[in-house]
Amino acid sequence: MPSRSRFLSIPAALLCAAAIAAPAVAESPAEFYKGKRVTLLVGGSPGGGYATYAGILARHMGRHIPGQPRIIAKSMPGAGSLKALKVLYKRSKKDGTVFAAVFQGALMEPLLGRRGVEFDALKLNYIGELNSEPKICFAWHTSKVKRFEDLQTIEMIVGASGSTSGLFQYATVLKNLLGAKLKVIAGYKGSAAASLAMERGETHGMCGFSWSSFYTQHPDWITEKKVSILTQIGQVPVPMLTKMGVPEVWKFVKDADERKAMELIFSPPGRPYIMPPGVPADRVQAMRAAFMATVKDAKFLFEAKRARISIKPSSGAKVEALMRKLYSASPKVVGIAKAALSRAGTIKCKDFTDAKYCRSKKKKKKKKSS
Repeated sequence: MPSRSRFLSIPAALLCAAAIAAPAVAESPAEFYKGKRVTLLVGGSPGGGYATYAGILARHMGRHIPGQPRIIAKSMPGAGSLKALKVLYKRSKKDGTVFAAVFQGALMEPLLGRRGVEFDALKLNYIGELNSEPKICFAWHTSKVKRFEDLQTIEMIVGASGSTSGLFQYATVLKNLLGAKLKVIAGYKGSAAASLAMERGETHGMCGFSWSSFYTQHPDWITEKKVSILTQIGQVPVPMLTKMGVPEVWKFVKDADERKAMELIFSPPGRPYIMPPGVPADRVQAMRAAFMATVKDAKFLFEAKRARISIKPSSGAKVEALMRKLYSASPKVVGIAKAALSRAGTIKCKDFTDAKYCRSKKKKKKKKSS
């Protein structure tokens, strides 16, 4: 007859085996985020519109994430947000502690841009967008250009930053599809540097400048009549601009396929916030919910109003649906859009002005041979 101790050891052993075989209980988002620090990569230059929006979001969104982690905004400009996107996609942690704010043009690069872009836009996790609004094209008061129609006969030099920035893409499309005589100088250190170049007299204007950033950063340009706003570019016109007599760009588009191509380029989500692939679904949902709660937060809205920035948010689900729609565009429309973004005739910043105003590529350190 087996001993009592031997008899009791059998179920005990079974319980131990069951415990080992049972899957570990996953942490809830609140348990995971408690005490954590979340990094928000900002793919725009310090002092620009993206930095302003991201900084305000970072100061308030943490309160709405389960566990209330601290959010730290980290500036990572370069290659029109592609640097930040690459870091997010390939090198960042996939645990929900890193997300990013990137240029809308960067999200379309795999479809419309250069070969070798190392990310899949449809695998990203979209958290939401803070604002999708028209961009504007304007001429400095010293320019002979006073109306958009003037660009058919008068050349205007415009400053731009990276190839996926609005400043570059909008000017390039207007030049290539609508015949606007725009000489694009690419490679300035963001919109702030391009604005200073215009004020110094190096350039004559800018295209693809966000209306909210313009109105926030340079209200005196309107009140003191320092600029002529030539056109507004977006799906929905801005009432204030319409009242000022600023025409929509669609007035000048005659070909239906060219309009579809322009809509493909100009319609990606404005000021989107994204997470890398592979983040646990419950944390993605927690971040999406926190984002939408933040954009309704009275303290957030008060600071946004004080900074004079416009908040017209969309949910992560809506942004994801929009991206899938854009990526399903016909090959014909994609082909026209790619041609519209051709860099032919673009002048590099360092070949046009003092290199200190231009972006510079960091040289890779050579590995020492052992």
